[in-house]
Amino acid sequence: MAKTLPFFFLFLFGIQAISQVNPESIDAIVKQAVENDSFEGTVLIAENGEIVYHQAFGFKDENKKVPTSINARFGIASITKLFTAIIILQLVEEGKIQLSDSLNELLPAFKIPEGDRITVHHLLLHISGLPNENDAIYLAPTAPKEFVQKTLENESHTFGEFNYANIDYVLLGLIIEKIDQKTWENSVQKRILENLEMNETGFLDKGNYPDDFAYSFSFNKEGVRQADPLFFIENFYAAGCMYSTAEDLLKLDQGLYSSEILSNESKELMYKSYPEYNYSGYSVWTYNYPFSDSQPRLMERRGGILGANSVLIRMLDTNKTIIILSNNNKFNPDSFGNTNSLKEALIIEVDKAGT
Repeated sequence: MAKTLPFFFLFLFGIQAISQVNPESIDAIVKQAVENDSFEGTVLIAENGEIVYHQAFGFKDENKKVPTSINARFGIASITKLFTAIIILQLVEEGKIQLSDSLNELLPAFKIPEGDRITVHHLLLHISGLPNENDAIYLAPTAPKEFVQKTLENESHTFGEFNYANIDYVLLGLIIEKIDQKTWENSVQKRILENLEMNETGFLDKGNYPDDFAYSFSFNKEGVRQADPLFFIENFYAAGCMYSTAEDLLKLDQGLYSSEILSNESKELMYKSYPEYNYSGYSVWTYNYPFSDSQPRLMERRGGILGANSVLIRMLDTNKTIIILSNNNKFNPDSFGNTNSLKEALIIEVDKAGT
């Protein structure tokens, strides 16, 4: 059931006259996902930074007594990596590091296999060849350095091949701490959150959750909705421990159209697409979406940890934004080619407006 303030309806339909996106068509797509796929969460659509649709559905508690609001804070999982990549590129702009710097140069205390070959560039693209962590690492508090040491005990992958591994961004977080001379969290706070007035965004740790937090849920094989376990999410660190709201992520989206946080040169580096690595860029995926008539150029950042699933979609050439934050595992932020899915149905609908 939608949780929306009355004034929002005035805003929603008052702006329709000047908006090219049809809020009623968007609403029909979202409500179909709510009815058919048990979608819970919030959906925000914007054009040129102006919100044309923002509604919330479902509940943030196990007993379904507390509806989710449009202002709810959601775990954004790997969207965290976007913040980390932005700061790395800021440090490059400042001449403090280079993309070609190796791990042996930047973090010589770690004995990392291929550390003389693995560079900042490789970490940003997930082509370091470093291993994935075991899930058990989230069952007890684990500092970033310990995370790296434990994960290095696992079998490595081939250097130069794409392997989506959290250790890459944990290492980038440690590089930020060394070069910026403050904790990774403080660097994010000072360099991005305060700059863009993202006052509803922060960092999760077990037992310390923000007000109006949308706790996550997962449906089991029998279709029963169950609360996700509360593990040590802070162990994800620079790879996935943040929370935010849809409106705060819109501030980040719009900040990337200006020079507030990154120069045009740095943004081009971030968005550059590498088809040989699944069209990934630096913490994002950039590609022309082939299932919509105009094949818009998208920049996507997705995140998913159990029932916390989210996506930020930016239509780079038209400044249209789709933000979906969900707190159950029925929403798939990674869908591609399933045009009936919530994410892709919205891409097609938003793209056709004004074409």
